[in-house]
Amino acid sequence: MPNLTCTTCGGKLILTIGSDQAVCDHCGQTAAVDPVDVKRYQDLYQTAQTLMRTGTRAGYADALTRLQSIDFIPQAKEAAAQCEKELALLREAKPPRVRHNKNSDGKNTALGVVIVVAIVVLLLLLLAVVGFAVYHLIKGDLSRTQMIVLGAAAAVIVLLGIIGKIKS
Repeated sequence: MPNLTCTTCGGKLILTIGSDQAVCDHCGQTAAVDPVDVKRYQDLYQTAQTLMRTGTRAGYADALTRLQSIDFIPQAKEAAAQCEKELALLREAKPPRVRHNKNSDGKNTALGVVIVVAIVVLLLLLLAVVGFAVYHLIKGDLSRTQMIVLGAAAAVIVLLGIIGKIKS
């Protein structure tokens, strides 16, 4: 708004969002505002409102800058005060608490060591069972029932190994 003062008394002109008439806060005289300027002010106000909805420091800071450029609009002045309040709250807010795992320093715990050892033993047992089955299968002296039992045992060992790996 190129002329922010009343031509009659020199008071401050106030523009309301959605209006193309500015009103003097002292004498009540109205003055027409260029529709291009009104559109620009409305766009600044709407952009600031969108930035405020982000809830971030940067959003509030950018919105505050835009709102301060149109402080002759009462709604913008109120929104700027709200931005300042929210920025102050965000500055005072403590950073989010980061939870650290008690064992996050990379050291193995006793339970972790036991699980790793159990997995290694299970894998060695699986290798032994598979080797035994293959050896007797090649020799031809392994019955069908024995083959099924060995296959089931191997499946159980694999399952226990997977469960152990998941828990570790």
